Amino acid sequence: MIPATLNEIEQIFLAAEAKQARSLCVTSSHSGDGVTSTATALAERFLLAGFSTLLVDLNLFKPGYDVISQFDNTDKQSEPKSIQWLQPKLGEQLFTGITLPNHPTVMVNFRNPNYLKQQIENWLEQFDRVVIDTSPLLQNNRGNIPAQSVASACQYTVLVVLGGETSQGSLLASHELLQRAEAKVLGVVLNNMTQRSLGEEIVRELNRCQFIPSKLRHKLTKRLLNNEWLSHIA
Repeated sequence: MIPATLNEIEQIFLAAEAKQARSLCVTSSHSGDGVTSTATALAERFLLAGFSTLLVDLNLFKPGYDVISQFDNTDKQSEPKSIQWLQPKLGEQLFTGITLPNHPTVMVNFRNPNYLKQQIENWLEQFDRVVIDTSPLLQNNRGNIPAQSVASACQYTVLVVLGGETSQGSLLASHELLQRAEAKVLGVVLNNMTQRSLGEEIVRELNRCQFIPSKLRHKLTKRLLNNEWLSHIA
């Protein structure tokens, strides 16, 4: 999980505050790009700033939160009756949040941007900030709530891009979907968690050169990884 005090999260927080954004949609092109981690960190950052914050999990493609059962007041055949307690599957934090029951009526309603916008307005009557985790833009199916619909219902959208994985074509397609939905993009977050630095890439190629003595390769590796100029992402 991403720490809420990370400098990059702070920059998103400051940008959102500068725009006076009360509702934020966090999305990406594909699953696994880091949307849940970013949404969780943002929600925690808003809480640290003293804002009452609601974390909404509309990522039905791959839900990233568990509902704490002893606080689960959801009727499985209807819409959420009350606020729930959500815990990230990969974290230990506990958030005030909402998940949707897997019921056709609920799905039809929440796929309607106007209905969703009204729901967000209702949530904002109880909370200072609403952060929504959505399904991937390019992996939509009839069982999901389209991320572009959620984006259009929110004031601003944060697009997460996985460095070294998300192609230019995917990014352009995602941006086009958001434009068609008339969503306002607050910014793009580049997730470099799996992307190697230039120095690491050089070291990887160096280790393939088995004809170079291991002691020399070790010495060169140490210098390459300690070089400030080569610490940038490749």
